[in-house]
Amino acid sequence: MRTILLLHTGGTLGMMPSGEPASLAPGRFLDHLLEQVPELGQMAKLSVEVPFNQDSSCLEPEHILALASRVRAAAQEVDGFVIIHGTDTMAFTASCLGFLLADLGKPVVITGSQRPLAFVRSDARSNLVNAVDLACRGIPEVGICFGTHWIRGVAADKLSVHQFEAFQSPNLPPLAEIGAEIRLHPDVGQFVRQVPEGVGERLDLAIHTLTPHPGMAWSLAPAGARAVLIQAFGAGNLPMGRADLRAMLEDARLRRLPVVVISQCPYGGVDLSAYELGRQIEAMGAISGGLHTRWAALAKMGLVLGTGGGIEAVREAFGVAWAGEPMPEGAWSQD
Repeated sequence: MRTILLLHTGGTLGMMPSGEPASLAPGRFLDHLLEQVPELGQMAKLSVEVPFNQDSSCLEPEHILALASRVRAAAQEVDGFVIIHGTDTMAFTASCLGFLLADLGKPVVITGSQRPLAFVRSDARSNLVNAVDLACRGIPEVGICFGTHWIRGVAADKLSVHQFEAFQSPNLPPLAEIGAEIRLHPDVGQFVRQVPEGVGERLDLAIHTLTPHPGMAWSLAPAGARAVLIQAFGAGNLPMGRADLRAMLEDARLRRLPVVVISQCPYGGVDLSAYELGRQIEAMGAISGGLHTRWAALAKMGLVLGTGGGIEAVREAFGVAWAGEPMPEGAWSQD
């Protein structure tokens, strides 16, 4: 029987009603996990740890680094990992861990639920069972198991606050489709691992993030910011006729702040050569984020900044796939 380490970090799955009127809060329900979902014990030799127990909106960089460290420390003792996590920041954690644990060689399956396991009508039980099943299969991937899909962490984004099919992988087909059978993608687990040496000691998220809208006033990146991430229109367009935008980009250039441009659109990505406006942005030193999700882009930037890297290191990072994240060339076929 496979040995699986389940790390519970909080989130809706383990919450209980609290207060009056009742609202959901982290609870101790998972103390009796195997009593509530006894089939888990039939699938694997399961051990449970609670490194922290909180709403995932309270996530901090040290929590993610601690998770990665615990997984690495136990990698020789178990066959796979399941991480229970809140949905709000699950895609970000999955992106970070996808990079940090790319070379682990064992499955790390992240899951949670839209309704607590304590509720009669809940997606928690099926998500847990499917996650443990996947973790027992020995596939070297870090991914989110939710609803009817397992998706690569570095390609994931949250889709819905209430649907049981809560996550999507807009530019990469799922690692697996989950139904009466689990149908694995033929290329699952097969990607080039090329995370640079030294990445993972720190996660520096002093990143000034912007999602533009028509008429938005642009201001300089605040003091203390180490990079700028812009979630631009379409293929990477911005209103380059605005003096305040150009001043912000010029200030970032003078301060040697990397400026990465990704798209507001979930499908497709940035191509700064496609339009004249994009070419102007690129001429002012901005870096194309290509097909990176906002979470993968933040994770990659934070990890590069954590090594002390600057503009050139960030530019190099966004030119290659570290851990199977989709790139403009070489992404899996959507057929």
